[in-house]
Amino acid sequence: MDDFKAPFKWIIKDLNGRKTCYKQDWTTGIYSGFRILALTTYIFFASALSNIAFGE
Repeated sequence: MDDFKAPFKWIIKDLNGRKTCYKQDWTTGIYSGFRILALTTYIFFASALSNIAFGE
């Protein structure tokens, strides 16, 4: 059973080490407001429309 847990031990250790960075990334993204939302929407539709056009 220890062999099964061995790979996950390092993943959990890595996630615990980066927890503050992940928290900062999410809070910064939420507080940035519409700037991020507008850019994300633009990139999504720009890539989706070209895929639709060439997919037809």
